[in-house]
Amino acid sequence: MAGCRNSDPVKVVIINTQYVETDPLSFKSVVQSLTGKESTAAARKPPRFQSSAGVSRKTELVLSRGLSFKNFERTLTELSPVDELYRLYAE
Repeated sequence: MAGCRNSDPVKVVIINTQYVETDPLSFKSVVQSLTGKESTAAARKPPRFQSSAGVSRKTELVLSRGLSFKNFERTLTELSPVDELYRLYAE
């Protein structure tokens, strides 16, 4: 053992796993908050669109902020197959 001297210190890394559920719109903000970087995605406002009548209105988001990926996947599996929807649309 006298010949196996290593002068480099031993580096110990402790990984603290944290599970987080978020929606696609908040993903960047969540990652930045976990990594310690400033988040500007959360400060953005939803885009405004001009309607044909000239009145501007906010768009509604398809995914709500409380929808988890598990719920989203469950919703997708409950949908009809695309070919069936296409057949119904064609009729």
